[in-house]
Amino acid sequence: MKTDLHVKRRLGAIAAGVAAFALFDLLSRTPSVAETVYGGLGPTISSAISRASGIVPFSLAELVIVAFVVRQIWGLARGLREVRLKDRRLGNALAAGGLRFFSDLGIAVALFYLLWGFNYARPPLEERMGWNSDDIRTEEIVALAEELVEATNFAYTTLRGSEDGGSPTVPPTEWKGMEEALSSGWTTAGPIVGPFPLWDFGYGRPKPLFTSRVVDYLGITGFYFPWTGEANFNAGIPAVTLPHAIAHESAHQRAFARESESNFIAFLVAAAADDDFSRYSAYLFAQRQLLNAMARADRDGAIALVRQRFPGVQRDVDAIGEYWAQFDGPARDAARKVNDAHLRTNRVPGGVLNYGRSVELLVAYSRSRGGWLLRRELSP
Repeated sequence: MKTDLHVKRRLGAIAAGVAAFALFDLLSRTPSVAETVYGGLGPTISSAISRASGIVPFSLAELVIVAFVVRQIWGLARGLREVRLKDRRLGNALAAGGLRFFSDLGIAVALFYLLWGFNYARPPLEERMGWNSDDIRTEEIVALAEELVEATNFAYTTLRGSEDGGSPTVPPTEWKGMEEALSSGWTTAGPIVGPFPLWDFGYGRPKPLFTSRVVDYLGITGFYFPWTGEANFNAGIPAVTLPHAIAHESAHQRAFARESESNFIAFLVAAAADDDFSRYSAYLFAQRQLLNAMARADRDGAIALVRQRFPGVQRDVDAIGEYWAQFDGPARDAARKVNDAHLRTNRVPGGVLNYGRSVELLVAYSRSRGGWLLRRELSP
């Protein structure tokens, strides 16, 4: 009868995961040390992995996730078969399955932090850049919201030739064309977000998810997969949100872990891209963020600004809402809770609410430029 649980080996793998998290917890208490130790090493590692996985044109992340799930199911099925054949006791089979799962998880956690996760312990972007994000005033948000509404309207007419194109806006090229345009944005915007040459390292291209329709139900526009260094995006989302979503995951790929920072950097990159559609995507994203923040303090003022949108811009905003409304449900709620737990575990203030904190970075950045986001060329 089989009884071997491979206890030492599997407990060692579990211990590796616990040790990696303990080290992360220690580094998160001393962000300056994390920056010194990992600020250069982390991007170097993720760049190397990304370039290696980038040789493959499809998402390896999806295969890894499927392989992990299949391994657990196969192990459970094999254990139950051995119980049925009386080759193993039920308790022993359950113990073997539990040890296998947690040892696999331990290895995954250890690799997560070593390959990328320690970036969560680094100081916030505004601190690294010396930007002031304290005591944000409502009038600052209003001024930027007005600027972005005007910029978005102008970008829309540049794309469509009128204030209302009569249908949701679609890109002139497929996503590969967007990715190429965004590369010019990284060249321009990269130096703004740190002296370390993240933009020069070289990274694998963002990859569309084969399971895009599945992740729609989870409310996911994309994800970065540290184990393969891939920036994965949902190819089915509304087209006007796609350039920003691609740039967001590419920002994670370049070692910006916090969601607010990736949102902000994606805005900079898309706004600086040599492509009208990418710039429109950036402006529309920032406009919506700023108007949402403004509405919490001045709802009537926010509504008045929304009414200044060109009809075609409002149609695009409505199309975004309608698209995601069809996927509301328990799967999306569960995915949000899992993401929230992940972010809070990694010391991201507010959990999923951190996505909206990009407004603070927009204000901090505008302060460094005299109060504007776009009225001067994007430059360091």
